[in-house]
Amino acid sequence: MTTLRPGGACIVELPAGYHDDPPERSGLAALLAAVLNDPRCGGAPARAAAQGWRTRHRLDERCSSFGYAWSRSEHQVSILDHLRQTRLPAGPAGEAILADLRARQTAAIDGRRATPLALVGGALDRAAWGTAPHRLLGTPETVAAVTVADLAEAGELVTRARVYHADQPPDPGVGCATPAGRPPRWRGGLDIVAHPGSDARVAVRLPVTRIPVELLDLFVEVLGNGTDGRLHHELRHRNRLAYGFTAAGWGPAEAASIGATATVAAEHAAPAMRVLAATLRRLADGVDRRETGLARWRCRATLLAGLDGPFGMVDDARRQARGEPRVPDRLAVMAGVDALPGLSFAPLAPAVAAVGPFDERHRAELADVYEEIR
Repeated sequence: MTTLRPGGACIVELPAGYHDDPPERSGLAALLAAVLNDPRCGGAPARAAAQGWRTRHRLDERCSSFGYAWSRSEHQVSILDHLRQTRLPAGPAGEAILADLRARQTAAIDGRRATPLALVGGALDRAAWGTAPHRLLGTPETVAAVTVADLAEAGELVTRARVYHADQPPDPGVGCATPAGRPPRWRGGLDIVAHPGSDARVAVRLPVTRIPVELLDLFVEVLGNGTDGRLHHELRHRNRLAYGFTAAGWGPAEAASIGATATVAAEHAAPAMRVLAATLRRLADGVDRRETGLARWRCRATLLAGLDGPFGMVDDARRQARGEPRVPDRLAVMAGVDALPGLSFAPLAPAVAAVGPFDERHRAELADVYEEIR
């Protein structure tokens, strides 16, 4: 017999994200979230810290969502009332907290820009769409320009927030907008970034025709982030190129893509690009029942583990309220797939990113292989 998790959880959704930041105040949404998560600012974070709640924050393009989970039923409160009371203290104390939060965000900006993982992600976006990725945290200059007054004005978003619970309809509120309009236009291309170090990262991303997210997840698991996926076999065993790799899928369905990244020595970056592209494109041949079954098992385990977490049930309630597939719906779609059909790739150039200690020879090899695979 299954025992219900004690306590409860909720999600508070503010209807603005980092794409809503004014250009001269880029990073404002992230800084506001830092204030609303800081116990020194009273309200919800102070109560969460005092009573040992689990908290979570996610900042998206058009949404800033705050999760709260508690283990004792008597802790259930109107969290929105507490969040409305969260603000920087008046006077020098508030200015000091803001200076501290600015310094933390600036340090995070510098750290994110310096890591190979962040660099390859940005380069892959540029290669795919032809534009630089939006600065989620802003720049040191724009963060320094954010004032107490700016944060007080942005804090009025709390009055338009929507609250989700696992066992009841969402509270009235504006909620977060689902991105609308036509999807961005795929460009494709090769983006090479010089970065010191002992190894390099190369990523290949291919656009696919419209596909349900459940099937895209299965194809990602066929590639595999572990020892029984195709990437492990191709990159490690067959070609002995990579000592690290990942696979990922991107939505929405009408602008979906699938890709893989390998960590290699700089001299192996070009051969790894070739292997990654070939491994991805072989998904067009379909997947047999055995591989599909393994991928389905891994996806099911991941989804159920998430559902069993402190925010799992309320996340699923939020999906239902927004008209998105819930975990049971996704599991049902996957259960009906005996063998994956061939993945249909769009007839567009691949997006490839390479980050590492490349010399001119490495760059020429990368450019040659890209022309070969495009």
